[in-house]
Amino acid sequence: MSDYICHDFKTPRTDTSKRLPNSFKMVPVAFYLALVGGAYFMTMDWMAYKHAQQQKIASEEVKKQHEAVTKKMGDEKAALDAETAKAEEVAKWMEGARNLQPISVAIARAIPPEVRISDLTIERSDQVPANLSLAMKINGGSVTEVGLIESSISRLNYRSYSPQQTKSGDLIEYRSTLVRQEQ
Repeated sequence: MSDYICHDFKTPRTDTSKRLPNSFKMVPVAFYLALVGGAYFMTMDWMAYKHAQQQKIASEEVKKQHEAVTKKMGDEKAALDAETAKAEEVAKWMEGARNLQPISVAIARAIPPEVRISDLTIERSDQVPANLSLAMKINGGSVTEVGLIESSISRLNYRSYSPQQTKSGDLIEYRSTLVRQEQ
């Protein structure tokens, strides 16, 4: 080995202790190998650190994309939920908006031929379409005709809520709210 690279840091002197054994000449070689290995590992760690930074930037971009897609899906879901709520309201209204003809026919059939209905109004409530507001004027009748009308309406699964009737001479004015009974 070269004396310049591998020396034992001692000058030969006769008055001091003798030289180190030749196997100790490997200590500087191990030192240089440790320096080279340290430089290698430091370089590899630095490269791995840069690679990790690039991966972090890429993952943040992917995260932003996923958040954008999630927000878009959330907005679409909110729009669909709003549309579903509207559709349910329409369905409830349609369920409540039953045909009024059977009620009119039941009232007409309940009245005897000598009694006349001068005014018949059936209005549907905007807030609760299943409820109907019934107002009618009966000429030449009595309270028994009102009872017949209520019983014929009850056969159609409607019940009178807060009925009011006033009689003035031969004219009976009857008002009621008809509520649909579910079976």
